[in-house]
Amino acid sequence: MQRPVSEFSPFTTTVLRAADRRLRACERGDAMTRYAACRAALCALASVDTFYIGHYLGPTTLSIPYCVDNKQFLSADVQQFGPHGMSAYILTGKVYRWAVDDGHRVRLGWDVGEHAVRDALVVPLRRSDRDEVIGMMAVESTTAGAFDDDFARAMEWLARALVWEMNQDREFAEDLGLYELYPELDSKQPRNELEQFRLLSGELERLRLSLQQLELPQSEEFAQQRRVLDDAREAGERLHLLLVDGHRASAGERPVADPESALTTRELEIATLIAADGLSNRQLATRLFISEKTVKVHVGNVLRKLGISQRSAIPFVLRQVHPSRDV
Repeated sequence: MQRPVSEFSPFTTTVLRAADRRLRACERGDAMTRYAACRAALCALASVDTFYIGHYLGPTTLSIPYCVDNKQFLSADVQQFGPHGMSAYILTGKVYRWAVDDGHRVRLGWDVGEHAVRDALVVPLRRSDRDEVIGMMAVESTTAGAFDDDFARAMEWLARALVWEMNQDREFAEDLGLYELYPELDSKQPRNELEQFRLLSGELERLRLSLQQLELPQSEEFAQQRRVLDDAREAGERLHLLLVDGHRASAGERPVADPESALTTRELEIATLIAADGLSNRQLATRLFISEKTVKVHVGNVLRKLGISQRSAIPFVLRQVHPSRDV
């Protein structure tokens, strides 16, 4: 296949490589973590207010298992759609951009209020082996012109990467004897301390995401349950900090030939967000749904591994600053 003439910007390349690592590190069948990885990457590249994934259940039915709107996780939904809306348009295999109809399909069925959507991009999820559209990946923004051509190419690549991983799940299920013959090749079985750290860190990340999505009513009737949930969230945070501290102590201060490769997936994600938008610890915590204390630990690890003392040096050390951003 011929390589496209237009290449990704350096910053976009960094973000997509981090997303690729997260997608590949997911357990088989862990769709929600994969969706979260795609969303995190797109949020790092542009001002995304709404992100959702849809899967077609038939010619007029769409399932939406994952939707985040203004940082709030919405319940899964199944919708019926007609011949003139967004779902029917994407089912034809075409990419939707705001300029196609000046946002008409985005506004169908919605009231235009104070926080009206002013840009949107929706790409089909396509099974390459059958050239069949099986779903969609969509983003919306209240900022006009938020999604440029570089972002569109990145989102199309993420859609293909997501479907590829889904296909791997299916193929894996059909060949369960693969690692019975060669257990030493199973990448899910850690071979050293670094792999063990990454495995445990990933499991804690999944636990944190699950706890974060639990919401209880604010009534007095659920006061005890809310306290238990808060305790569980804090315990997850403490476990993660203990894991990071233990790994740091065992790793010591050995120099690394390629500092960027030493960053964990979360550390690289935070580094790219700082490089792109100069986010503070509080802003990072809000964007990533983690506590400021955890962000502080991650930022400290990034600075130490990159061999610098100031956050402002991160984009220069990574040597991958987006040319259109003031960082």
